[in-house]
Amino acid sequence: MIAELEKVWAGARQAGVLGGHSVETFSRHADGFIIDDWQDDDWQDQKRFIDIGTGAGLPGVLLALKLPSSHWTLVDASERRCTFASAAVSVLGLEDRVSVVHARVEELAHLTHYREQFYGAVARMFGTPPELAECGLPLLKTGGKLVVSVSARTKQQWLDADILDTIGCVVDLSWRTLEGEFIAIRRVNQTPDRLPRRTAARRRSPLF
Repeated sequence: MIAELEKVWAGARQAGVLGGHSVETFSRHADGFIIDDWQDDDWQDQKRFIDIGTGAGLPGVLLALKLPSSHWTLVDASERRCTFASAAVSVLGLEDRVSVVHARVEELAHLTHYREQFYGAVARMFGTPPELAECGLPLLKTGGKLVVSVSARTKQQWLDADILDTIGCVVDLSWRTLEGEFIAIRRVNQTPDRLPRRTAARRRSPLF
């Protein structure tokens, strides 16, 4: 299985869509996204997860393998990246519970089928914290969590973002593994209907 995935992602590397790490390294990093309450098989088939800005399928494809009853939507604005993500889903035989969507996340966040529909969301490389907060948090159900791979700088941006309280979210916890650092943002109340705003408005006046 790893060998097949290496072949798919070798093409993604050559196309400049993916970094040079091995599947094993990506897999260890993906482990860091999994919080305790995502591991209960009794409810995974009732919960939907979304990978925001999945690229070639990271970390969503690997998390679908690690959470064998979970259902995933992998979304990316690049058709080329989605092609590689779809190939990874296919080679692993995950088509029955993993879908790849070529779209902009901020557009999905205003559609009934996606807004407030996900128990969990992950993001490995998606814009700035204000951009991710505005585009990604409206996708969560109340009680759902967005888990983000962070640097020291982006972690501090999340921790300093007092506005999260006003859009129905709180920083829930943060942790470090050998492969990286992570933070979880939990949705506790409804996010304003106006979010996410159009691209020009977000760039003109970032959320925080």
